[in-house]
Amino acid sequence: MLRSLLYLFILSGFLFNCATYWENRRKDAQDIFHIGVETPVYGAGFRVGPLPIGLYFEGGETELGKRDLGSGIGLRGGEFGTYHSQALVFGFLGGEDFYSGEPIRTEDGKVVVDKHGIGLSLDERANLKSYKMRYFSYFDDPVSERKKRKKEEFRKQFIEELIQEGLSPELKAYIPEEDKKPFGYPSQFLWQVDLFLGIYGGARAGFNIAECADFIVGFTTFDMLDDDIAIDE
Repeated sequence: MLRSLLYLFILSGFLFNCATYWENRRKDAQDIFHIGVETPVYGAGFRVGPLPIGLYFEGGETELGKRDLGSGIGLRGGEFGTYHSQALVFGFLGGEDFYSGEPIRTEDGKVVVDKHGIGLSLDERANLKSYKMRYFSYFDDPVSERKKRKKEEFRKQFIEELIQEGLSPELKAYIPEEDKKPFGYPSQFLWQVDLFLGIYGGARAGFNIAECADFIVGFTTFDMLDDDIAIDE
């Protein structure tokens, strides 16, 4: 009993003095809810994961980096501040883009995007929370994409087995980098509930069940959503 209490005391002292630990707990808490005001928006909608219903339009229609993205300010993606959003809900069809913070831009002012077409920021955690989603695509997983993912998984397992057998550790360089958003969105997106409405100016509010669970188990140092970021102290 005394030994258990001693271990608990040592662990508590370590955690209380670990800025990274508490900063990640704060970020996890901020991930649970989101609320903000946005413009330009028209209409109203409700969404549970990838399943929306309503009639709603936000943002422009031109090429990313040149279009008039919807702009918002509030708490979204675990950050207080400004963010960029674009959405279309027509019945149960449509899609949306979201990224927070100031995007990286090229010399001619275009937003730098990743392979999914999502705007990139210098903030690593913001990039993890950003997404690009076409609602109907959740039900449409092309055979070619499934085969591609299987090939990458087989390649990863094959190289890891070679390394375990004592072959050159330099083979790690050939292990495919894990795609944390293989469909253009992080896994917690599917556990998000949103309500949004407006007439030019609008508001959005919601919460995320997976982020709530991640916050709770995070106190054990288990990172369920793999979104804890190292902080320079």
